[in-house]
Amino acid sequence: MDKREDVFPVPNATLPYWRTELHKNDSIRSTEELPKECDVLIVGAGLSGVSTAYHLLDDNPSPPSVVLLEAREICSGATGRNGGHVARSWGAVGKFSKEYGIDMARELSSFVIDQSYAMKATVDKEKLDCDALLTRYMEVYLVQSEADDAKQVFGEQLNAGSKYVEDVNYIGPDYVERVSGVKGAKAGITMTALQLWPYKFVTTLLSRLLERTSINVQTHTPVTSISASEDGKSAVHTPRGSIQAKKVVFATNGYTVGIAPKFAKKIVPWKITCSHISTLTDTAHQPPHLNHTYGLNFADGSRDYLIPRPDGGVICGGASNSYIDDRMSWENNWGDSTLHESARPHFETVMQNNFRGWEDSGAAVDYLWTGIIGHTADGLPHCGKIPGQENHFILAGYNGGGMAMIFLTAKGIAKMIREDVPFEESGIPSFFKTTEERLMKDAFLA
Repeated sequence: MDKREDVFPVPNATLPYWRTELHKNDSIRSTEELPKECDVLIVGAGLSGVSTAYHLLDDNPSPPSVVLLEAREICSGATGRNGGHVARSWGAVGKFSKEYGIDMARELSSFVIDQSYAMKATVDKEKLDCDALLTRYMEVYLVQSEADDAKQVFGEQLNAGSKYVEDVNYIGPDYVERVSGVKGAKAGITMTALQLWPYKFVTTLLSRLLERTSINVQTHTPVTSISASEDGKSAVHTPRGSIQAKKVVFATNGYTVGIAPKFAKKIVPWKITCSHISTLTDTAHQPPHLNHTYGLNFADGSRDYLIPRPDGGVICGGASNSYIDDRMSWENNWGDSTLHESARPHFETVMQNNFRGWEDSGAAVDYLWTGIIGHTADGLPHCGKIPGQENHFILAGYNGGGMAMIFLTAKGIAKMIREDVPFEESGIPSFFKTTEERLMKDAFLA
């Protein structure tokens, strides 16, 4: 797949576990015909798009008219295909600390922790039935050199007086295998995280908006292009007609370049994979329930994320070493209608091979799927006003870590629109801001 003008969601996407219990609004069209105009048009009905709409309309005595367009069904893109986990890997903290400095790593980590509590507060406020559970996430290291690096980063953040480190534990070699349940673990880092059913969070949050606001939602309505109108509005074109919008929000992540050519080679779609693993219920070898969520760092340099579900199932994503050599299968590839079948053997045995007490569990993959993330050159999302396009806003390019950044980023984008404030007053980390300078860097691998 190399025609960048064709980067749009494809039909017949693989079925993720999260989309096995569909909401009544999964394929909603609020009206038979498209509205002719609106104040704010949001492209994309995943976590980014629905959260932006929520923050625009919640507790707003003078709400704008909002139209939400989705190419497929609600939450059928990356949000409905991820791990359902609000956390940032400790490896990312170390990476950003090394490349950009301790202060930036501290700001990003604090923002991620705030995300978990903000989403949990919204779950409680709106009474969202989405299996939300505050938990402890543990980054586990199976290689001593990586364990040593993790300990060093912890010490650096501690010595720098980073307040968020109050929530972080370093677990050394004496106890980490027993605490984590991971065989051969050398060290672990734990912190608070939030796990949830992402599809249910998005669809039930959207249903609250539909119950009490006049938001117009149109699924199966792909945006094909956007052009400027003489009156300063944008003409948003779809196969069903066009809408005149005063402001446009691109909540399009890996598909952004399809309708925003400015981001060609800047937000590149990567096709990655995830699974749901079940265990036998009628066996004498029931495995121990795991009370952490995990990042597993393997000796071959790869990393899995693993989220034990309250019902005993396990979400596991990663397995990158099973397909990474076939570069065309994942880089600049937006076809989530096909699988990375080579990843299946890894997921079939990941529990038995790595967790104490799971050897005879009968754990097996019952769902395998793919999803599209947006990769950027510096590993940071592009957020804010699109340079040179005054009434166009973007929040996209999360590099696979969007769950830990989106909700409060969307709040900041909504604040820019609601209160007409600059990016610097939005509450979004300064280094997320999309700029001409950042857009000079291509996101393709060498």
